[in-house]
Amino acid sequence: MSMENNSETRPSELDRHIVEFAQLLRSVGLKVSPSEISDATEGIALIGLADRDRVEGVLQATLVKNIQHVTAFQEAFRAYFATLEQKDAWQEEAAKKTANWNEQMERTRQDLRFQDNELDISQDQRAVYASLPEEDKQRLRDFLERSSNGTRGGVPVDHSYQPMVERVLRGSLEYWRKKLNEEDPILYPGSTDGVFSEVERALHEREVEVLSRDLKKISPEEWPVVIRLIRRLSQRLASQVTRRYRADRRRGGLDMRSTLRRNLRYGGVLIERRYRSRRRGRPRIVLLCDISGSMLKYTEFIWQFVYGLSAVVNGIKTFAFGETLIPLNDKFKKGQSFEAMVQKALLETGKEWGGGTNLANALEGMQTKFPDTISKQTLLLIVSDAQTLDGEKAAALLREIHRHVRQVLWLNTLPERRWSETSYVKAFSPFCQMYECFTLSHLTQILSKQI
Repeated sequence: MSMENNSETRPSELDRHIVEFAQLLRSVGLKVSPSEISDATEGIALIGLADRDRVEGVLQATLVKNIQHVTAFQEAFRAYFATLEQKDAWQEEAAKKTANWNEQMERTRQDLRFQDNELDISQDQRAVYASLPEEDKQRLRDFLERSSNGTRGGVPVDHSYQPMVERVLRGSLEYWRKKLNEEDPILYPGSTDGVFSEVERALHEREVEVLSRDLKKISPEEWPVVIRLIRRLSQRLASQVTRRYRADRRRGGLDMRSTLRRNLRYGGVLIERRYRSRRRGRPRIVLLCDISGSMLKYTEFIWQFVYGLSAVVNGIKTFAFGETLIPLNDKFKKGQSFEAMVQKALLETGKEWGGGTNLANALEGMQTKFPDTISKQTLLLIVSDAQTLDGEKAAALLREIHRHVRQVLWLNTLPERRWSETSYVKAFSPFCQMYECFTLSHLTQILSKQI
């Protein structure tokens, strides 16, 4: 829709464009009611279409109810009100992606066959196969060829073996689906509509950029979008944790996923078997957060992420520390920010913001006042830049705690290249696994490997 030729725009044409734009907003997750569409139409009729910024302002004011949806609205507005030439280019690109995708799906139908019969596998499983490196595709094709030409008791196998072959192939593709999604999510071709496809691309690009950005550089206006992304990432990680422990429920039995993975080198023929070993139970997370001024924003985001795992890990306990240890678990209320929790706790304990950072006092307080938090099931997460008073004592206490917990992970918000600037990093390192962690991408990778 062009912003020009206001006098030539008929009311019915205006209505149509507003309704189409509202439908686009609904497609990207906004809830838009008929009354809001009516308000938007009246507003645009009053101001006209000559000033693009004013049009955007009226539409945002009437159609967006939640600040979390502002980013999606902005991308939808940019795409919908682009020039016709730009829309045609996006439509052409969407058509190319769809055609390429259809070609890939057709190739999977030709590749994944048993004795010239097409296999019964889902479209998602075909997408997984299409996303695999060529070497791994060839292994699966070799497995199918061997299965098609195999014998049993000296007699060639027939079509009755196809269901068994399909089960093995589905198991292998399911393994690859999980693996690919953990490393780099499988991207489907998207909508065949050029404008919607462009909005999807732009929103995905924004998320990728946020994942790699230093958390302290995220502006307050972007917080709602980032918090929503954090919740989705933590839910995805939580589902991975659930699957991981569910797979070990029958301890000592055959581990089919590991067996299939091991035998991919043989084209999927089950030569080597893998069995489940005894695994320690789910960890109990204890989060110890530095709340000095430079750390608070990092701590806020990391706390949001870890708290999202609370559905699948036993009772997460949260402590903050400045000069002393500050327990936070009973201060949490739904919808409350981490900073508000800390402020409430400081008010009750008579403490104030500021002062020094003393990890030694915090670790000593955990040992003496909360001894039940330290056990062989405890995963202690320390969020700090390692700049603290009394570092020698803190290192000695950390060494003692390290002996009695499952693991100590130190999420250092300083880039690793700057660790040499902090005098106590070297003293802490032998008693923990220290990672640089100043982006959401860092945090996701660390926790997906360690929990």
